[in-house]
Amino acid sequence: MAAEADGLLKRVLVPILLPEKCYDQFFVQWDLLHVPCLKILISKGLGLGIVAGSLLVKLPQVFKILGAKSAEGLSLQSVMLELVALTGTMVYSIVNNFPFSSWGEALFLMLQTITICFLVLHYRGQTVKGAGDLPKSRLCSRQPPTTAMGTRASSQPSQSFCSLGAPWPESSPPFR
Repeated sequence: MAAEADGLLKRVLVPILLPEKCYDQFFVQWDLLHVPCLKILISKGLGLGIVAGSLLVKLPQVFKILGAKSAEGLSLQSVMLELVALTGTMVYSIVNNFPFSSWGEALFLMLQTITICFLVLHYRGQTVKGAGDLPKSRLCSRQPPTTAMGTRASSQPSQSFCSLGAPWPESSPPFR
């Protein structure tokens, strides 16, 4: 029975928090003060704690918008700009094979920002327009070159969301 519990503990801890050599150091040799392994454990534990905490960051804002049944005072452009930044961070981390504990925060913040963006559109009476424009990504090509490059590099979610705003004239800046 103890061997089964030990096997279960190893299956849970080794891929998530510890390399196998550190698991052996802690639980086979009982060297709980092995400094290199403690550093790994603390680093990965804090990373996962930050990711878990990011699940709750924007929920108060979402609940406040829902409770007020209004998104007055929120700028759709700034919400979308934040979405582009979060998506870019997440995509960069995935492309470079960073561990989930380093980009998971951006994923959960991106999902919450998408929710806020939808609520802003919904309470402005543009729910159907926003949902209809999501898959088109038609305005990305009408953005200034630097903005278009950034959104293309940030993957499909940001490209889809750039189509939510009004069309920008070719000669005017995107944010007034």
